[in-house]
Amino acid sequence: MIKVIKKLLAVILCAGLVLAGMSGCSNVSDLVSGVTAGEFPVDVNGVTIGGRPAKAVVLSPSLADVVLALGCETQLAACSGSCTQGGLSSLTKVDPGDVSAITALNPDLVLLDPNSAGAEQALKEAGLTVLNIAPAVNREDFERLYSQVSSALCGGGPGYDKGIECAQDIFGVLDEINRKVPQQDTVTTACYLYDLNGSAVTGDMLTSTVMTYCGVTNIFNSLSGGQYGEDDLRVSNPTVIFCRPGLTEELKSDSRYNNLLAVRDGNIIELEPSMVEWQGRTVVNAAIAITGGAYPEMLEETSIGENTDPTSKIEDNVSSALASAQPEDSGSSAPEYEQLSPEDQSEEVYKMQERLEELGYLDTEYDGYYGEHTGECVKEFQRVNGLEQTGVADADTLKRMFSTLAKDKDGNVPAAQGLGSPEPSAEPDSSTEE
Repeated sequence: MIKVIKKLLAVILCAGLVLAGMSGCSNVSDLVSGVTAGEFPVDVNGVTIGGRPAKAVVLSPSLADVVLALGCETQLAACSGSCTQGGLSSLTKVDPGDVSAITALNPDLVLLDPNSAGAEQALKEAGLTVLNIAPAVNREDFERLYSQVSSALCGGGPGYDKGIECAQDIFGVLDEINRKVPQQDTVTTACYLYDLNGSAVTGDMLTSTVMTYCGVTNIFNSLSGGQYGEDDLRVSNPTVIFCRPGLTEELKSDSRYNNLLAVRDGNIIELEPSMVEWQGRTVVNAAIAITGGAYPEMLEETSIGENTDPTSKIEDNVSSALASAQPEDSGSSAPEYEQLSPEDQSEEVYKMQERLEELGYLDTEYDGYYGEHTGECVKEFQRVNGLEQTGVADADTLKRMFSTLAKDKDGNVPAAQGLGSPEPSAEPDSSTEE
């Protein structure tokens, strides 16, 4: 069952499945200007990028996470040593302050954020194109962040749209998690502490917004600048405390805080700071961890074996609770995402036709034969869902088709799918999806 949710998350966030033409995007057209569709030069934050970067350097781990979410990592030549994501392990590592080493790479673009901007002026004086992009602080600003990074790497028009749509995809997952959170009469309060000296996630940080989607209220939501006071924590008395690894024992032994509800009840969850700072796919991983820590009743009672890492325990256990995000079972399961082609005839084709009918694309009788009409329906599905219109049901098409974010023929995501099911009785039996 754990494999089910991990496959689902991979489907939803896969760079190849970025939706096209999603509705409801924020009005951020003023953030990227002076462009024509799919063409360079493009102007982002007042920086002109003359052509599609092929040797970019990213000095911010959070921006690197965004680049990975967009599927643009092949355009990177190097990254800072703090970019520890697995997808970047083969890249040359550079120190953000080593201007000569960065210049020697002859990059066509350097990406950094305010936290990694110490060498910005020196890099500019060295003749490099440097783009400083601030992290997002809320949902609307998340679209701004993605539109700017994607426009810088992919150009205007389609590149800009790709960023908006990827951002919406990620928050679409948070919407689904939010629908699964148990409804309660009392408010679940929480916080994330970096230390006991006044550093925490405050209301001007994206994780504070993510917390609301996880059904918890950040006790520091009214604060800003990542700073809190001793009284802010003691008076708010949170139900759950999330914190950096190693802080649990400090909380328990500190006389100022050892009587807090979260400390007394053992509701302290340790999360790496990167979980609350990186703004790519990590945002979803953080949401899963926060939801599981705040609502242990959602956890599946299962043996974790030798794994003692709290974050891993949360993610693995919450997996089964969130696995109901799969489409409702209609008597047949999804194909194993292998390519189906015209003139194929099989049970897998029949299952695909059932799904196409369910989404409103196929309106004639079918028998498992991939004929011309089925091909046209596949092509229409691809068009509506922003995929290449080939008429061939490749792996990406099938993943999208059987995901909870598949759009029907009218361009809508059916409300009854997955976590959007209006009635508990409508949720699929988890035993049918192994």
